[in-house]
Amino acid sequence: MSYRKYLKHLILGVLSLILLCIGTIVVIDPAFQYHMPFGNIKAVYSNERYQNSGMTKHFEYDSVIVGSSVTSNFRVSWFNELFDCKTLKLSYPGGCLSDFYTALSYAFEKNPNIERVFWSLDPKILMSYYNAESTPMPDYLYNDSVLDDAKYVLNKDVLVELCGESVLATITGQEYSIDEAFTWDSQYDFDSPQALWGYVRPEWSETVISADAYDDIVNENLDKITSIIESHPETEFYLFTPPYSILYWDRVTRDGTYPAVLKLFDRLVTDLTPYENVNYYCFAPELYILDLNNYIDEVHFSPQINRKIAEYMATYDGVDESSILYMHTFFKDIIENFDYESLFPVILREKPAKHRVLDSSY
Repeated sequence: MSYRKYLKHLILGVLSLILLCIGTIVVIDPAFQYHMPFGNIKAVYSNERYQNSGMTKHFEYDSVIVGSSVTSNFRVSWFNELFDCKTLKLSYPGGCLSDFYTALSYAFEKNPNIERVFWSLDPKILMSYYNAESTPMPDYLYNDSVLDDAKYVLNKDVLVELCGESVLATITGQEYSIDEAFTWDSQYDFDSPQALWGYVRPEWSETVISADAYDDIVNENLDKITSIIESHPETEFYLFTPPYSILYWDRVTRDGTYPAVLKLFDRLVTDLTPYENVNYYCFAPELYILDLNNYIDEVHFSPQINRKIAEYMATYDGVDESSILYMHTFFKDIIENFDYESLFPVILREKPAKHRVLDSSY
């Protein structure tokens, strides 16, 4: 075979492989970019960042859940039942506010008639930079342009991992329920030893961070949140602060950020509740945050608490500025005086125990 013929066959072979790769991804379409699964092809829900955009395009919904990994264990069937709606869950573990903003903006672009948005406003995220993402978003999937689709149809991970999962599920006949999509609670035991195992206790800081130290970051994040609220006055927003465990409060009292955290909670009430289309719920002052058997670490709680949150939002209106006094009382009476040392084995306890005293004006 001449060199020219060899080169020709090589080029044709490479092009054939490329076309086969593209064809496989387009037909299986594991991230639902072009269509929902058809025929006997099974959907597998394993990568939120890739698959949420396609679900936004092709699923039928009138309500959206959005947030970090604390929203992953919500079941859409709960919301469908409690609110008589069709719900789409858009969870982004390890996400930042820009992820949620991108997801919601795209959801409204594809479905301008969204009736409800259930949005988790995590303190850790609101006190982090808007673009402080730990896992990059495939932004090229969150638009309708085909010009950048090469990043999807020529993606080795999509071909090998996502398509491979779908092919395996199709061969074995394994069904993946949309209600269980992206949930992870079955992988863990929610109990105190598990929660403590994942917690690295910070050293006590003698420096107390100013209450306004995070104002610039919080202002930017709240501006993004309120811009979506104001752009969609016909949509009802159920915004909630998730119930981080007592370990989180141990952390912020020890590292000195406690005053800034408390100011954030006040800001959420004062800045969000004036909107007529907003119901804001603060689940931080709940007694069940004191029981580490509800958690796997300082932040992530059991699905039973996920269910309580959904039921509470369906039953009660959100808080208003009159609730600030109750929040202050809880933080001063419970958080400030909690016996944090009792959480840890005797050998790890500090003697004497240290406490952070709130400003008397709080």
